[in-house]
Amino acid sequence: MSAPDTDPAVTERYELRLLTPDDADVIAQAHVQIWRDTYDGLLARSVLDGLDVGETARRWREWLGSDEPPRVLGAFERGTGTFAGWICVGAARDEDAPTATELWVLNVVTGHHGTGLAHEFMRSELANRPAYLWVVEGNERAVAFYRKHGFELDGQAKAQEDEGNRDLRMVRTDAFS
Repeated sequence: MSAPDTDPAVTERYELRLLTPDDADVIAQAHVQIWRDTYDGLLARSVLDGLDVGETARRWREWLGSDEPPRVLGAFERGTGTFAGWICVGAARDEDAPTATELWVLNVVTGHHGTGLAHEFMRSELANRPAYLWVVEGNERAVAFYRKHGFELDGQAKAQEDEGNRDLRMVRTDAFS
């Protein structure tokens, strides 16, 4: 299995660029909607009902405006400027990390599923490097996607008591080619 090549249809449809604090409001709108669409039935109802766009925007603005902001790549649809999703890859955050690189988050707005955008995000930001990620238990669409990119469940799980779920770890220890 090989890492996906750049899809000209994706790069023609979307502008990919680093996100800044000025993008916080559009990210927050998408973030809340993605969580409600994706995690309905997988996270506690109180968590989804309690999502607040204003508070989420404040956190994004703070995070992206920090002294050492993470590298967050976003996608905007050309022509309309519609925000379609984002990816953040960084240093491993877990003490027992199986690799030095962690895919912190990859989210695509539901209306942009199936466009190849998530594949382009992976190609652009992670390429073929070994990495790991955490996926919400029961999110079979995500598990299948990551498997296409060489990741496998490794049996590790952690409870997310504040969200009412468990996260499962997926790892790609060998370079993906």
